Amino acid sequence: MDVLELLYDYFEDRAHAAALIRQRRPFALGVLGALVGGVSVFMAEALAGRLHVFSFSTPSLILTLLWQVTMLFALTAALHLLLDMTGARGDAGALFVHLGLSQLAWLAAVPVTLIARAVFPHATFWPAFLAFFGVWIWSMALKARGLRDEYGVGEGRAWATLFLPYVLFASLAALSTTLAIVALVMKAFSS
Repeated sequence: MDVLELLYDYFEDRAHAAALIRQRRPFALGVLGALVGGVSVFMAEALAGRLHVFSFSTPSLILTLLWQVTMLFALTAALHLLLDMTGARGDAGALFVHLGLSQLAWLAAVPVTLIARAVFPHATFWPAFLAFFGVWIWSMALKARGLRDEYGVGEGRAWATLFLPYVLFASLAALSTTLAIVALVMKAFSS
């Protein structure tokens, strides 16, 4: 299987790409897509001046890549579990490849960030935010397309299934933050 042909088919001939992915399951290509997407996200954030937690360094890049691959495995497992529990049948390995290749959309983040910085040189937040939001939507659309291709679900169900892990994670974060604040307030008033 020619890697470039598969990548071309992924963006241009999705039915052929889905059949190739289902047949051969190129796991390394899924991981490579996630890693290349992670490098692009890291570079785009550095260009936009949005590296608030980490510096622009090799350990930060390694942590970003580790995060990308870990979340790829976690998202694949969560989505496969959700779809399998609701009766949709598909292959988790092929879904992993689809989700990894969907991260290639982040290759557009660097040029979009550079264009946003050139068009709005004095603005700091909004151009970069809109650039990242647009690329994120494209990446999510590719993920939903992968769910539709692999599991044979409709567009609405693919999007709902895709957003459910994100909503659950945000709810868990909000709940833990609320509990931490309540614990701090109770400790402050108890003494």
